[in-house]
Amino acid sequence: MTELLTAAQMRAIERAAIESGEVTGLELMERAGKGVVEAVFEEWPELAAGSFRAVVLCGPGNNGGDGFVVARLLKDWGWEVVVYPTGWDTLLRPNVTPPFPTGDAWENAKRWRDIGGISRAYGGLGLDLCEEGTIVVFDALLGIGQNRDTDAIVHPWWRSWDQMANVSPDNMVLTVSVDVPTGYDTDTGDLLGMAPFEPDLTVTFHAMKPVHARLIEAGGKVVVADIGL
Repeated sequence: MTELLTAAQMRAIERAAIESGEVTGLELMERAGKGVVEAVFEEWPELAAGSFRAVVLCGPGNNGGDGFVVARLLKDWGWEVVVYPTGWDTLLRPNVTPPFPTGDAWENAKRWRDIGGISRAYGGLGLDLCEEGTIVVFDALLGIGQNRDTDAIVHPWWRSWDQMANVSPDNMVLTVSVDVPTGYDTDTGDLLGMAPFEPDLTVTFHAMKPVHARLIEAGGKVVVADIGL
């Protein structure tokens, strides 16, 4: 396996590229989202050939910003996409207009809203998972920065999974984590809660992190997306 980067090392590489003027944070986020979509189509080529459904779980930071890019790109591809944001309350208030808070992640949240993207309260996730057919769920909740108990943020997902299994056991649900599955420490691979997100595919950026070695040892699938660093 190639050299593994810690979360701090990865942030330093990104920061150096941005400070040098080589790339902006917004461009890196766009490349990350595009890398996730390309990896999904490579893993499941049949998904590139038609219109499917996606649910994107967007957390309150830059990992969530990557998720908004994924959502927008799939919507542009013709998919039916619903975002379940947590920590993005402005998106769920239809009478609130910009200005949004600043930052690259918020810019992508704003872009999602501006194209008419659907955002729903995270607690109601089960409604979209209980429909028949193929659905891809993207975990863009926390990313490389997670360092505390994650059960509270993952719980709505597992509760919805149970609802789906009881209502529509024949669904095909594919799961993808953006950068790092929610519930794992990036630098050690240790669990940060009792019930982490368990993806079929993890797409990380530039290089693998220590957690990915642990995931691969356990039989998980991890791919690295080149974001031009």
